[in-house]
Amino acid sequence: DIKVRYNVNRISDKHNFIITGVSYAGKPKCNTMMYITKKVEYLLDNLHDVKECLIFLENGMDVPNDIQCANCVVFSNNPQLSYAHYANEIANEENTSGQLNRCENGYYLGQNVTIGKNSYIEPNVVIGSDCIIGENVKILTGAVIKNAVIGDNCLVNENAVIGSNGFTMAEDEAGNKIRIPSLGKVIIRNNVEVGVADNISRGSAGDTVIEDSVKIDALVHIGHDAHLNANTEITAGAVIGGFVETGEKAYIGINSVVRNRKVLGKGAFVGMGAVVTKSVDDGITVVGNPAREFLKG
Repeated sequence: DIKVRYNVNRISDKHNFIITGVSYAGKPKCNTMMYITKKVEYLLDNLHDVKECLIFLENGMDVPNDIQCANCVVFSNNPQLSYAHYANEIANEENTSGQLNRCENGYYLGQNVTIGKNSYIEPNVVIGSDCIIGENVKILTGAVIKNAVIGDNCLVNENAVIGSNGFTMAEDEAGNKIRIPSLGKVIIRNNVEVGVADNISRGSAGDTVIEDSVKIDALVHIGHDAHLNANTEITAGAVIGGFVETGEKAYIGINSVVRNRKVLGKGAFVGMGAVVTKSVDDGITVVGNPAREFLKG
């Protein structure tokens, strides 16, 4: 959930309900905020079972009555830009919702932080407001954790950043780039290792999720809304784009790149330096730029 509860009556006096998070129209959730353009108008079919959402739509889209009645629908020429404006309002309020306090052991905590039993935190660590840290977690010096829930028995190495803003942009009326703030979280399950100087972005249309026993080497970037399934292994210098999904026991080699919104199947193997531009099926090895299936013999 977002930290600041946003009542849609600030937009429309015809509605009075609370937005508690953000979601993607491909996997919509009730009480969330999203946008849909004509390019992906077919995603409207996913909205029949959700209610009390704030939905920005492009002018001219044909919206079924049940969707309009159950939600607050806002039409505009540029729904992505309209979404960005309201998301920035929420983000600005989040940024003023708490301050950091220095603890006796030399690390810094925001408000309403939960830390489990036997967890070890070194000096100069920063843990932002509303974060949850599980039991037996080790967080080493210089790490920054915000907008995150971390499970048990995890290791966060030096200078890792968990919960940073994703890189999502819109264009204003003059064609200038403006940031769409990320309002989701990073959810890390149990027995996960995060490497030195890694960056894991918070979700922009939901959450970034790292499942049990995922191991991440140093200097890795994981984009917003990625979903890494159990026992995925990511080696040094890899770049994982937004909305990427990996199957269980996928392996991603040194300095490789996986393009946003691609899926790596269960046991897929990405070779060193590969650039993955297409999804990879279960058990397939890919190498090269662009990555192609490696055929033995």
